[in-house]
Amino acid sequence: MERRRKAARGGSPGGLAGGASSPAQPTNSEGWRHIQALIDSGGQIMIGTVAPIRGAAVAHDGKKTLAMLRRQPGEAVPELLARLDAAIATAKSTGSRVDEINDPSSDRRYEI
Repeated sequence: MERRRKAARGGSPGGLAGGASSPAQPTNSEGWRHIQALIDSGGQIMIGTVAPIRGAAVAHDGKKTLAMLRRQPGEAVPELLARLDAAIATAKSTGSRVDEINDPSSDRRYEI
C-alpha cells in the first residue's frame, strides 16, 4: 500500500499568527500582573469551554474561585485575559467573586 503525503498546513500551531498582536496584549512586565501573581502563588487560570459555556475564563487561588468570566462576542483572547486580570484584582481587593457565568436569578449554578 502506498503512503499518501499530508498536505502542508498553513499558519502556526494553535492557529496563532506569528508576530500578531492585539491592543490589549501587554508589552511590559506590568501586563497581566495579577494573573502572574496568582500563578506564582500556586493558583491557576483556565481559558476555554466549561460546558455549556464556550469561551470562559476562570481564576482560582487554590482555595476559592476568584473570577468566572464569559468571553464577549468578538472579544479577542488577549482582551479576555486583560479583563480576567482586572477581575482578579477586584476579587482580591473586595473579597468577593467576580461572576459572569452564574445568573443570580437562576437556581442553576456552574461551580468551577
